[in-house]
Amino acid sequence: MVPPLKSKFPQFNLLTISITRLCIVLFALFFVIYSDQYTKSIAQKYLSGLSPVSFYSETVIFSYVENSGGFLGMVSEYPWYLQFFLLNICVPLILLYCLYYLLFEKNLPALHITTLSIITGGGISNLLDRIINNGAVIDFIQIRISVFKTGIFNLADIYIIGGSFLLGFLLIKNRSDE
Repeated sequence: MVPPLKSKFPQFNLLTISITRLCIVLFALFFVIYSDQYTKSIAQKYLSGLSPVSFYSETVIFSYVENSGGFLGMVSEYPWYLQFFLLNICVPLILLYCLYYLLFEKNLPALHITTLSIITGGGISNLLDRIINNGAVIDFIQIRISVFKTGIFNLADIYIIGGSFLLGFLLIKNRSDE
């Protein structure tokens, strides 16, 4: 008798996902996506077509921009086919992998799950924006301190960058604890 073939790929068994993990992931994703999309809708409603609005002696500036060039317009100078590949193929594949990892990776601490869920939620929200806005993401926040000035970004970018720094810190801390 021939033994059954073992697959190299892990089995997708939703019953192996703990309720706690699923709740953490879903809550973080919902919170990040909802808050980002809500702030973008406010920016679109109140800032679109208007001059920038500044606060705190022009430290925080709100202005409406539709960005089709990736984070802070980083890929806007790339040829259209490379932009398409990076933003419409690579990003969704990375986000799908993150979701898979969040749900099925064993021995992932709750803080890592939360942090990676926040990063993934930010990516999903910006991807959703690209789908809704014909390839563009709504950006509306800029910070200026003395001669330092950021590009224009959105709440999802804050979640992605902040979550990435926190995740990096957690990974470095875990290595030093070993």
